[in-house]
Amino acid sequence: MSKIYIGIESHGIKARHVTLTTRELNGDQVVIGSEHPLPQEDHFSAMLHEGYAYSFGAVADYDNMIASDASLDLVIAFGSGVKANMSIEGLCGGIAHGYLYEGANASGGTSGTAVQLNRNSTNSSNSAIIVNPTVTSTGTLLGSYIIQGGVGKKAAGGTMSGSSIIMKPLTNYLLRITNKDNQDHAAEIVMSWFEES
Repeated sequence: MSKIYIGIESHGIKARHVTLTTRELNGDQVVIGSEHPLPQEDHFSAMLHEGYAYSFGAVADYDNMIASDASLDLVIAFGSGVKANMSIEGLCGGIAHGYLYEGANASGGTSGTAVQLNRNSTNSSNSAIIVNPTVTSTGTLLGSYIIQGGVGKKAAGGTMSGSSIIMKPLTNYLLRITNKDNQDHAAEIVMSWFEES
């Protein structure tokens, strides 16, 4: 089947019948049909193109590994009215546990800045991020995850990823990876999200 191209003569003409079309990258209008379906984009991709998608990662690298039963912590909160749809991934060089808490109390640590994933956008995230703060209360446990990576000399590393969660504004969320191996390991937490008001 061939493409049907449309030449638009006037945008001011009222029509009794409507045909759905799409504009190709070269500017041609093409009639939507079984061989040329309506282009679709998932919500994250749409927010990425609009400049509302962000990411941040915290790393305990090979020069600063986390000890046995120690943790890599990250706390994030969003401004008033912001609905953040977040995906979280974690990695550890050995067996570990991952945790997600809501309503944590924390202070100190190193502040972080969200990375704008659309490098053509000047939008900035309405978030506050702290890496390795002093946590005085973890809050409510929302999820606990096993990162199966082997133990000791046979440790191969493991990852975890959760489904998306829409976070409340003005609420601290604690993301934690705790090394459960008897050796020090590198670890990381990576968050990707988009913000809607």
